[in-house]
Amino acid sequence: MANKLKHGTDTMALRTFGINETYQLAMYLLDQYRGTILSCRYAVPPRLSPAESRTQLEEAVKVAVVDTIIRHPMLQVGMMDSTTKTPSWIQLQSLDLTQHIKWLYIGGHDDFEQTVQETFRVQLDDRFPDLSIKQPGWKITVIRQGNAPIMEVLLTWNHPQFDGAGAKVFHEDFLEMLNNAEDGAYERTALDGDNLRLPQAPPLIPAPIESLKSLPLDLMYLAKTFWEETRPRFLNRDVSQAAWCPIRSSPYKTQFRAFSMDNASLLAILALCRQNKTTITGLLNGLALIAFSSHLDSTVAPAFQCSTIMDHRRNLPPAPPDASWVRSDRAVGNYVTQLPHRFDTELVARIRSKLPADASEGRDLSADLRHELWAVSAQNRLEIVRKLEAGLRNDLIGVFKYVTDWQQTMRDMAKKTRQFTWLVTNIGVLNGNPNTSDDGQRWSIDRAQFGLSAETPAAAIEFAPISVAGRGMCVSANWPDCAVDVMLGERIMADLERWLAQLASQP
Repeated sequence: MANKLKHGTDTMALRTFGINETYQLAMYLLDQYRGTILSCRYAVPPRLSPAESRTQLEEAVKVAVVDTIIRHPMLQVGMMDSTTKTPSWIQLQSLDLTQHIKWLYIGGHDDFEQTVQETFRVQLDDRFPDLSIKQPGWKITVIRQGNAPIMEVLLTWNHPQFDGAGAKVFHEDFLEMLNNAEDGAYERTALDGDNLRLPQAPPLIPAPIESLKSLPLDLMYLAKTFWEETRPRFLNRDVSQAAWCPIRSSPYKTQFRAFSMDNASLLAILALCRQNKTTITGLLNGLALIAFSSHLDSTVAPAFQCSTIMDHRRNLPPAPPDASWVRSDRAVGNYVTQLPHRFDTELVARIRSKLPADASEGRDLSADLRHELWAVSAQNRLEIVRKLEAGLRNDLIGVFKYVTDWQQTMRDMAKKTRQFTWLVTNIGVLNGNPNTSDDGQRWSIDRAQFGLSAETPAAAIEFAPISVAGRGMCVSANWPDCAVDVMLGERIMADLERWLAQLASQP
């Protein structure tokens, strides 16, 4: 897994990129995707809240980051040969923590929430430093206001480094390190000011999924996938593709919106989901179907396709005995794939027939629409369950191994008809309060927000929900400004927010 490919004066190649990593790097190099952020609001213990404790607070954060870096080797490695067909992960000798930990202090009269959201939006579209300078593609930005008992920590990263589930592990482990600062897991003699000397022994980094598990493909599945990718455009009669939203690559700008719901509302929604044999992911796919059916005319969108991002950590073998992350489900790495869903013309026409004639703002879901919603959501969950049970058979990652030039493949994809109208990537529930017997001196996480920069050739609008155990849920959405009308995006998000609130409050 940590085979030594090349030697240099200051670096050693650990392994070539896996399929997921190469595909995501190609999108980044072509400026089809920029950054991903998981932001968490931490409750700061009273002893570290006062302004005069600023030095101690910064030191506590730095030490906890160091301990998290040492647990997760993908936070330690850089890239080599990034623009070639075979990029590699390389061992680094040290990290300059000033490149990875940024503090943003704002005044008492500034709007904290507004600052968080503005910083979030700006960083989604930021480019990372030149990949040739060989440093890991991630950073945290800590936003603090006066003596406030909270701080916002934005983890921003370049997707080849790890996925959203890996970012959730980062925050959970960072929280653990903050609370266990007194008996830190790392011999911190290697920390000299802001310079962290990394272990000399080559780190064991998580292996790509294709080297851990076989990816069997049935001949019919492979043939169908190949035909869909290579058929001439004039033979493409698939009306479920998102032809209403042509792929445009410039100017690159992400539109980002988010809304939150409190824990009581989330619990009510979860109860309804269980009652109707679905999940939050299934429900969001169902709500998006009704929203898009409502705002797009049947002449431009008679049917739809969407995609659910899935985490394959549950399908991995146990972690190697010497792995610092201990368990496969705690790996900071890249283990996601996607599952397409189709909603045919008959279903979409039936949903449209039950929409109110007056399409003005403020409409609620009728009993008829709720019936359709739960049927679609349950079916969506069933498709996800079947995919999970099938494991890695007939998975897109298996098809991807036949791609020899990812940059050319992604250039070609940007010239095709867009496949998906929307996408849902749900990284689930974050454990923000590991010790419930809180004496007021422990750190905890009160809320989280997950966001992606616009993916040029992917879905028109991407939804990214995340919840914190016992604290509610945040649902965000992004879309490419040059391809999706802002009013459409905002209306879709307003529908989802209103309908979720309606469902949560229904008797």
